[in-house]
Amino acid sequence: MIISMSKHIKRAAKNREDLLEAAVEMFKTHGMMVPLQVIIDHANVGRATFYRNFADRKMLVYALLEQSLVKLKQRTQLYQTYPDGLIRLIQSHVNHLNHLSALMEYWRVLDYSDTSLQALIQQHQRIIQPLIDQAILHKVCRPDFNFEDYRSIVTMLSSSFRGHTEQEQIRMASRVIDLLLNGICLNQEESHG
Repeated sequence: MIISMSKHIKRAAKNREDLLEAAVEMFKTHGMMVPLQVIIDHANVGRATFYRNFADRKMLVYALLEQSLVKLKQRTQLYQTYPDGLIRLIQSHVNHLNHLSALMEYWRVLDYSDTSLQALIQQHQRIIQPLIDQAILHKVCRPDFNFEDYRSIVTMLSSSFRGHTEQEQIRMASRVIDLLLNGICLNQEESHG
């Protein structure tokens, strides 16, 4: 009985993971309003399996956001020891454009006033804020840089996803980072002269 229960739990966890992976792929390919049945079919599970895991599309998107934040937290831990960890994280986003673009799309489709979404945004800030504080402390970034500024940068980077090939997306995102970090003016004297 215990072996059977263990197999059932493992299969249920795999089904949930398959649904999340299918959702990411189908949202990326067909947009956020892709019919849920397309996601269910792509995950190769039954409709009942979907609804055992997620009450509706909104709960699926929340689960994807939570998963994204777990992955982001893991990545930020790599940069905690560097004074320029924030910059390193931003630069690393170039290698995670698919994930980044999907994350931004998830934020956009949810009701900003929803308390569940607000809790996720606060969690996101708790993940990023130590890197911001560290960068400010070490004078790596402007003293007025804040979480909303970080989110604006992520939004700009996610727009790079619109390139046609992965190589083009990386090129566009790298250029956005270069412009953000180095500005558009050569220097103050040349920009006024």
